[in-house]
Amino acid sequence: MSPLQVWVNSVTEISVDDLSAEDSDSPPEDLEFIVTPPSNGHLALKSAPSRHILNFTQTHTLHGQLVFVHSGALSGGFHFQVNDGVNFAPRQIFSTTARSLVLSLERNHALTVFPGSVNTISQNNLLVVTNDNGDMGGNHSILYNVTSPPKLGRLVRKQTDNSTAEISSFTQDMVNEGLISYDQTHPESLGWMTTDSFTFTVSSSPVSLQPQVFSIHISYEHAPAERNTILTANTGAVVTEGGRVVIDKMQLDSSNLLGKLLEPQRRSYEVWYHVTSLPQHGIITVGERNLTSAKPNFSQFILDKLGIAYQHDDSETTQDFFTFEVWLNRKGQPPQRPSEPSLIVTESFDLTVTPVNDQPPLLRTKAPSLRLVQGDTVVISPENLLVEDLDTPSEEIHYKVISKPNNGFLSLGEQLNETVSAFSQADINHGRVHFVQDGEPSSGVFYFSVTDGFHRPLYKLFNLEVTAATVSMVNNTGLRLVQGQTTATLTTEHLAAETNGRHSVTIHYRVTTPPHHGSLLMSNLPVSEFNQEDLHSCRLSYHMTDLTSSSDSFEFTVSTPESNMTAQMFNVTVQPLIHFSERVLIPSGIAVKLRKVYLDATDLATLSGSDPVFHILSPPKHGKLVKVTFDLSDSANHSVESFTFRDVVQGRVALQETLVQQRHSNNIADQSTSLLSQLRTADNNTTEIHVSMLNDSFSFLLRADNVQPAVGEFLFTIVPYEESLNHTTRSPGRNQTTGGRGTTIHSATHPHTTNHKTHNKTLQKQFKARHHWGNQTHGDHPMIPTVPGNTHGKHNIHGPHRITPVRGESLPRPASDPLLLILPFLACLLLIVILVVLILVLRHRREKRALSRGLIQELAAAAGDGGPEGSPYLGRPERSIAVPSVVVTPLLGPNSCPGTPVLNVLRRGTLAPRDPCLLLWAVDAVPDMVQAQQCQHPEPTLRDNQYWV
Repeated sequence: MSPLQVWVNSVTEISVDDLSAEDSDSPPEDLEFIVTPPSNGHLALKSAPSRHILNFTQTHTLHGQLVFVHSGALSGGFHFQVNDGVNFAPRQIFSTTARSLVLSLERNHALTVFPGSVNTISQNNLLVVTNDNGDMGGNHSILYNVTSPPKLGRLVRKQTDNSTAEISSFTQDMVNEGLISYDQTHPESLGWMTTDSFTFTVSSSPVSLQPQVFSIHISYEHAPAERNTILTANTGAVVTEGGRVVIDKMQLDSSNLLGKLLEPQRRSYEVWYHVTSLPQHGIITVGERNLTSAKPNFSQFILDKLGIAYQHDDSETTQDFFTFEVWLNRKGQPPQRPSEPSLIVTESFDLTVTPVNDQPPLLRTKAPSLRLVQGDTVVISPENLLVEDLDTPSEEIHYKVISKPNNGFLSLGEQLNETVSAFSQADINHGRVHFVQDGEPSSGVFYFSVTDGFHRPLYKLFNLEVTAATVSMVNNTGLRLVQGQTTATLTTEHLAAETNGRHSVTIHYRVTTPPHHGSLLMSNLPVSEFNQEDLHSCRLSYHMTDLTSSSDSFEFTVSTPESNMTAQMFNVTVQPLIHFSERVLIPSGIAVKLRKVYLDATDLATLSGSDPVFHILSPPKHGKLVKVTFDLSDSANHSVESFTFRDVVQGRVALQETLVQQRHSNNIADQSTSLLSQLRTADNNTTEIHVSMLNDSFSFLLRADNVQPAVGEFLFTIVPYEESLNHTTRSPGRNQTTGGRGTTIHSATHPHTTNHKTHNKTLQKQFKARHHWGNQTHGDHPMIPTVPGNTHGKHNIHGPHRITPVRGESLPRPASDPLLLILPFLACLLLIVILVVLILVLRHRREKRALSRGLIQELAAAAGDGGPEGSPYLGRPERSIAVPSVVVTPLLGPNSCPGTPVLNVLRRGTLAPRDPCLLLWAVDAVPDMVQAQQCQHPEPTLRDNQYWV
C-alpha cells in the first residue's frame, strides 16, 4: 500500500482506492476500520472536518466521506485493523506524506487600453499557477483579492446576460474564460497618454502570495482594430441625396490632441484641420464660405461653436468622403503645419448618402429573349433580362407576369414544378428564375411589367425561341474482329450519339434489322434494344455465330423523347490474322518471292490447325503474282489466283512489277539518243535520272479451317531496280543477309566496277525528292531500313514507318525432297554431279539470251515501242568457275557507221558495258542498225593478236 500524498495543512479525501477491504460474506457497512490516532494529523468525516474519529466503515470510503486533515510533521500515519463483527484482520499501517503547495506568478503583463473603452484581462496578461499537476487531489482554486482598485476605471465581470458588474475579487478560472475586464471611464479628463493600476493578492489554501501590482497603459495610440480613428470622435455623417448635413463636435472632435501637452501649455494651443482631399460629390461650407484647396483650414473652435456643413450635389451616388490632417497650433497665429510627422494625425471623414428615388427603372436589355432547345429547362440570366435603377436595390425591382407563356412556364428557385408569376431582379441576378419548356417545338412569348414601387411600371414582351431537338451520330466506326475472335464488346468508341436537348435525356437504340451472322448480347442474352449508358458501361457485346462470312452488319434507329434517326447501319468486319511488313519495296523488272517476313500467317495456321489459303480478289495494277517452278522460262506465264501459306514459306510465289514510264516522243532514234545522253551524264555524276516510284497492292480473301474468312490487302512500293542498292554479294554456295528479321538482298558480282558511295548519294537525293513518305535512311544505305513491323489486317501506309527491302533471289529453287536422302549414297552423288553440270551449262546459255533480249526491250521501251514482254527476272546471273567466260571487244573502224549514235557512244567508251552479253548484243545489232542507217562500209581487217569470236 503506497503512502497517501497530501498537501501541508490541507484536507485530503481518502477514497476507496487509498483504503479498502474485501469480505465476500459481509456487506461494506459491516466492515469496520479501527485506527490508532495518526501521528501527523487526524481522520474526520467531510461533514465535520474538525471532529476526530478513530473508527469508520467501508461505506464511508466508498462514498468519499472520509478525509485526512494534515497537521504537524510531513511524514506519518496510523495503524488500522478491519473486522466484520466476528473476525479481525491483521493490523496494517497507513502512511501519509505531506508536500508544500507553491504558487507562482508566471505572467503579469500590462494591459493597453484606448480611452473610454472596455478591455478584457486575459491569461496572457495575468496568470498564476501552482505546483499541483492534478496528482494530489489538485484543481486548487486560485483566488485574486483586489486590495487597491484602479483610479481611472473599474474592474468588471461579464454576466450571463452580457451585462457587467464591478468586482473586487476573482479567480484564475474567470481570467482564463475571459470574464474579467477593465472599463476605462471619464476619458475627457485624460491626457493623450496616462497609466492606471490596481493592487492584488493571490491565495490558494493554505498558501498565498505577497501583494502584486497590475499596470494599465491608457493612450489614444492604442486604438483597437474595430475603431478607425484615434481622435476623440470621427464617426462620419449621413446625408440625403441632394441634401445638407452639419458636422459638429459629436461627429468630429480632435481635442484629445491637447493631451500631448502638459496642463499649463494646453491653454496656449488650439486644434486646426487641414483638408487635403475635398469631397468629390459635394462641397464643405465653413460659416459663409466654401472650403477650397486655396483655403482648406478650419479650427476645432469653429467646429464646436458653429460646425461645418456638407452639401451633396444630387448625383446618383451613395458614398463620399474627405481626408484631412490635424495638429496643434498656437493661438493667435496662422495655422502652420508642423515639421515633425509624429505631431500630425491624418484621417478621413466618411459620408453616407441616402438615395432618393427620383429616377425610374431603365431596361438595359434591348430585346428581352431566350433561346432554348425543345423540352429543356433554362435559367433566365441578366443577359436575357436586366433592369437597373440607381435609386433602388435589385431586391426592390419587381417583375409581374401579365400574360403567361404558351409553350411552358416560369419557376423560381428549386421548385421547378411550380409556376410563378412574380419575381425580382435579384432573383434573376442570382440565377433563380427558370423557364421550363413543355416539349412542343413551338416558340412563344410572355408579357410582363417591372416597377420600383415608386414610378410607373414598364411593360415589355419577352420572346422564347425554341429550337427543335435533334439527335446525331458521333461515332459509328464499326467493329473489327480478328480471325478466330467471335466476341467483342461494343463501347462508345464504336457507337455513340448526342443530342442538343436536355442533358439528362436517355438516348435509345433499337435494332430494326438484326445481324445476319451473329447476335447482340447483354448479360449473355440476345437484345434488340439498348441505350447510351449500356455502351458507356461496356455491357453490350457482339457474338458471331456463322463463321462462313468475313463481315456482318445490322440496321438500327437512335432516338430521344423529342427526335430520332432511322436507317443507320453498323458494320462488323473480320481482319485477317496475319502480320505484314511495313513499307515493302519491290524492284521493277524482276520477280520477287513473297516470303514469310512480308506475309506471315503463322498465328492463323497455329490457331486453325490448317494451311491458310490466299484467294486473290484484286491483282496488282502494275504487275502480277506468278508461281515459281523449275522451268524459269515459263514461270511468268502462269498468274496465280490463289496460293497457300506453305507456298509463301517455301518461296513458290513471286511478285513481278514494272514501273510505268511516260513517253514523250515517237521518234525512236531521238529517244535512243536521249537515253544514251542520260546514261552518259549520270555516269559523269552531273545530273540525276528522274524515275517515278509507284504504290501498288493486291487484295485477297484469307481462308482457314474453323475460323472466319477475312479480306486483306498487301501494300508495297515499286522502285527502279538498281544493283548498286544491294550491299551483299552472292558467292557460290552461300547467300549473305542484311537487315533484320531475315530480310535479304542478293546480287551477282559484276565485272564492271562502280563507285557505290557516289551512286548511293545520287539515289538518296532521288528518293528523298521523289519518295512520298519522307526520309527513309537507315544503316549504311538510305533505301534499306530493315526492321519490319507486325500488324493485323491491312497495314497503314500513313505515318512515319520504316521501309522493308525485299528478298530478290536470282535462282529460285524448289524445296528439297526428303526422299532423296534415302537413296544410296553413290547413286545420289552421281546424279547430283550430272544435274549440276547440265543445269550450269543450260542456265548460262539461257541467261545470256534472256539478258540480250531484256536489254534490247529496255532500249526499245525508252524509244517508245512498249515495255518488255517475257519471263520475270528472278536474279542476276552468277559467275561460275566451271564455265569459262570471255570479254569481247568490238572491232570498229574510225569510219564505221558514223551516223549511228549508239555506235558513236560505244567508240568513245561512254556507254561502258556492264555485262559481257551487252557487248555481244552490240556486235550482233550492228548489221541491223547499219542497215537502218544505210551504212555500207566493209568489215575491217584483223590486226595482230586479234581474232573473231
